[in-house]
Amino acid sequence: MENTRSIGILGAGAMGTLFAARLANVGLDVTLVDVNDELLQALNRDGARCHTDDGLLQARVHAARAEQLTAGPALWLVFTKSAHTRAALQGIAHLIGPDTHFLSLQNGIGHADVLREMVPLERIAVGVTTWPARVMSPGEVSSMGQGGIRFMPCDGQRSAVFDLLADDLNRAGMHCRIDPQVQEAIWEKLAFNAAFNGVCAVTRQTVDGLANPQGEALLQRVLDEVLSVAHAHGVAASAERVGAAVRDALDHHRGHQPSMLQDLLAGRATETGAIHGAVLQVADRLGIAVPVTRTLHALVSLSENAGAVAPR
Repeated sequence: MENTRSIGILGAGAMGTLFAARLANVGLDVTLVDVNDELLQALNRDGARCHTDDGLLQARVHAARAEQLTAGPALWLVFTKSAHTRAALQGIAHLIGPDTHFLSLQNGIGHADVLREMVPLERIAVGVTTWPARVMSPGEVSSMGQGGIRFMPCDGQRSAVFDLLADDLNRAGMHCRIDPQVQEAIWEKLAFNAAFNGVCAVTRQTVDGLANPQGEALLQRVLDEVLSVAHAHGVAASAERVGAAVRDALDHHRGHQPSMLQDLLAGRATETGAIHGAVLQVADRLGIAVPVTRTLHALVSLSENAGAVAPR
């Protein structure tokens, strides 16, 4: 087994750059893989840069297209957009060996099914992160406020590889824990994302812009819908934990644009399919009405298809 202190990150967007900066700052050898040449050049020239509450984190990393690599780390963090996961994994297929492990902290649900096409279940972990991140320029992100990480190997068994990864993430100050109740965490994050990403994208508001009676009432309606689907699906997601996370975000993630709003403002495809669309699929199968979530999905999709969203 290769040393987990060498880590690959698939997808060098906001979250990939945030994790690269933090992990490289505590001595890990980080390789970022992406298809954006301007971004890769900036990362190799200036390192991964992350503005935090404590100042600027900047660290040297290696950034490349997948086809430029002849060897890769045995441990990968997956941060690609959900719709791009399969293609991204196929791009690094030549780097995947018998000891290669993956942790997906992507938005939405269903990522383990795609990863299982490449490696066995015991080498896959899935989880959630609540760290905020916003792209400022290629290779430079802002991450104000705090967050955390919860994940679990998909076979339900602890392993040395993932235990060491959790240790590395904690050394990087990222508040990570291995959590057997990860499906609860995933659905709680799905509810959080469906609410904040959807409402912020449609209203063009930052997170703290929803800290008012109208905004909070709309967020709560989305949370209630998604949690009702989770409970009917057999997942004991906690309304109290989600509510606390929402309150913390409203109070502390000032000026933060959720990723769905960032994508619309940049004219990129969003993850509404993996977030709102995923909720709708389960809700429809179970016969549960989710009118606000359905409306957000339609509105974000319309904005996305228009492809001409002007920044505020």
